[in-house]
Amino acid sequence: MAPTMVFREGKLRLVTGSPGSSRIISTVLQVVLNVIDHKMNIQEAVNAPKVHHEWMPDELRVEKGISPDTMKMLGQMGHNVVLRGPMGSATSVLIDPATGKRYGAVDPRREGLAMGY
Repeated sequence: MAPTMVFREGKLRLVTGSPGSSRIISTVLQVVLNVIDHKMNIQEAVNAPKVHHEWMPDELRVEKGISPDTMKMLGQMGHNVVLRGPMGSATSVLIDPATGKRYGAVDPRREGLAMGY
């Protein structure tokens, strides 16, 4: 599952995790980056198309939803880009620093429930 907690200035801001064997790290990292770097809300971050690469097989797996232009560019950079089915399944809770409100998100790729108290 790889539960991950993200803190800022000593305060908990985000909790996320995913099942998925070798895709756990890719899924969790992408959710965190989507929130921090791409300023997505937690449900957008969880829903966003995923990308995954392993040493073997040497292919960059992408989900439906990655733009054809991005796939083409990655191919031109030398990646063996392969369109695959759903990968990972994050369940996450984001804490609003201003209000302390918790926002849960469940990945539509799999049945689940996000709860906080």
